[in-house]
Amino acid sequence: MAKKSKTHLLKIHSLILNFFSKLAFFRKRKKEVDFDNGRKQSELDKRLVFSLSKSRIPSLRQLSYINNYLTPKERWIIIFSALIILGSLFTAGYKFYATHLHVVPVKGGKYIEGLIGAPKNINPLYAGVNDVDNDIVHLVYSGLFRRDKSGALVKDLAADYEISEDGKTYTFSLKPDVRWHDDVPLTADDVIFTFNAIKDAQYKSPLRSGFIGVNVERIDDHRFKFILTDPYAAFLDLLTFGIMPVDIWSQIPPESASLYGLNLKPVGSGPYKFLSLVRDEKTGAVKEYNLAVNEDYYGVAPRIDIGFRFFASFEEAVEALNNKAINGISYLPRENKEDIITPKTYNYHKLYLPQLTLIYLNQKKNPALGDKAVRQALFYAIDRNGIINDVLSSDAYSVNGPILPSSFAYNETIEKYEYNREKAGELLNNTDWKLVEITEETIAEAEIDKESSDEKIRQKAETILSLGLGKWRQKNDEWLVISLVTVERGENQSVIELVKKNWEEAGVKTVLEVLPAKRIQTEVIKPRNFEALFYGQVVGADPDPYAFWHSSQAVENGFNVADYTNKEVDQLLEDARIISDQGSRREKYRKFQEIISEEAPVIFMYSPVYVYIQDKSVNGFEVIDILYPYDRLSNIHEWYLKTGKKLIWQ
Repeated sequence: MAKKSKTHLLKIHSLILNFFSKLAFFRKRKKEVDFDNGRKQSELDKRLVFSLSKSRIPSLRQLSYINNYLTPKERWIIIFSALIILGSLFTAGYKFYATHLHVVPVKGGKYIEGLIGAPKNINPLYAGVNDVDNDIVHLVYSGLFRRDKSGALVKDLAADYEISEDGKTYTFSLKPDVRWHDDVPLTADDVIFTFNAIKDAQYKSPLRSGFIGVNVERIDDHRFKFILTDPYAAFLDLLTFGIMPVDIWSQIPPESASLYGLNLKPVGSGPYKFLSLVRDEKTGAVKEYNLAVNEDYYGVAPRIDIGFRFFASFEEAVEALNNKAINGISYLPRENKEDIITPKTYNYHKLYLPQLTLIYLNQKKNPALGDKAVRQALFYAIDRNGIINDVLSSDAYSVNGPILPSSFAYNETIEKYEYNREKAGELLNNTDWKLVEITEETIAEAEIDKESSDEKIRQKAETILSLGLGKWRQKNDEWLVISLVTVERGENQSVIELVKKNWEEAGVKTVLEVLPAKRIQTEVIKPRNFEALFYGQVVGADPDPYAFWHSSQAVENGFNVADYTNKEVDQLLEDARIISDQGSRREKYRKFQEIISEEAPVIFMYSPVYVYIQDKSVNGFEVIDILYPYDRLSNIHEWYLKTGKKLIWQ
């Protein structure tokens, strides 16, 4: 009985488990059916909504109801997120603007410059005579070479060139597609015509002397070669003259070339072309001259037009600048600086010129100067930096030898002869030029002796009276007296007065003389009629100083004004000017400088600075070294007056 009861309970338990198992199955199945039905219903709802809407993207009208379905918390989350997104977009946009949107120069505007003088021959054959002509010629005409903003020689019309091993043949090829302002192609025939015109005595070009012994030959339309009788290392420096169009100028007789109308209305191939000129109604002189950008220029065309206005004096030019009638002046003399009313509105560009200002010492005229120690003492005795600061307002820098520091051939190890009064005195003492004091008592005795019937006593007395009170150098009854002469120009008078002061502090009596420019050449330089001469020297871009130091140039019309002769120097100069290798030339010139520095045949004073003034509205000027005044315009293609904004993606 008990066994049956147990079996019965097991069956009941099994039935209960089976019931709940089926119940769970049906519940799960119901959920799945409900889910499927819901999904199907959702799909049906979506289809219904999409069938009623033209776009799956909510419209602004539909979005206006979103606030009805969001909780306050959800609304703040959305607002905060939107602010973060907007802030990020603004920051990213500003950063992009700051790093990619640049202010850049743009074309437009006109620069007007004041020049002293007036144009006469805007022609490469004659431009070297007149700075005004030179300025315009080098904007209108192109040469085989030109100077860049650092003063280096760079190719212009020349695409390439080769130099023969013997240094006597230069073969050139021209840049293709260069055209004259009248749209005629520029060819080798134009180069050959211009060169032959320079050499033709009938044209009377001042460039002629530089090409004696040089000939040119045509190869084809774009190639030609120069053939030199002797090699010359600095030959390329001569090829910056402007090339003229043969089609126009070959029709004009050489004797009439300087009178032809194209001298004022030129046709060139340069970055600027002639636009217009304005003449004075009464005199007919050119008052204004205007150039326009050559948009077909083969190089980088300028951004601005340029005009020139001409004045009789720097005072007139400064007045025009103060009145804003011009934007700049080609050169501002030191004495006119104070006339600028608003100096802070201008840039004063200080450009380095390849010029030396020095004191030539004539050993033949004054025997005392034949002693090297005396010459060195005179060099040490001059406070050159004081002169530069006090007289020249720092518009110069001291130089120590015949080759400027900017040259590849400069020897920085030579003696600098810094101002040293003690050193100067020591050198003079060692050569027996002793200090002797002339007192009031000495003067009184000389006043009596000058009336003596004895000529020697009388001359001695007159010498003492001319020396005056002080301590002066004397040797063997001879006094150390030097006559120093200069040309009547600019600050020369003030400079030599300080030289006199320095020399006399060392016991060297100094007598000054200032002569007009028209007399200095004929009465002083040509006949070498001086003891000491304060004068300038233009040395050029190439370091070759042959003309100033070779003994062959120590003649009446030569540039060796000090009449310096030295066989070793002669050989060094002869060798260096025919060597093409720059390193070899450098070594020759280094030795040459050492000799000149040691012998001190001249006293090197300073190199002047060329002050070019421009309104600060003119941007892009970066010139440093110039050979001639017109080189201040060498980077005019980079100048600009206006700016714009441009996206740069890099």
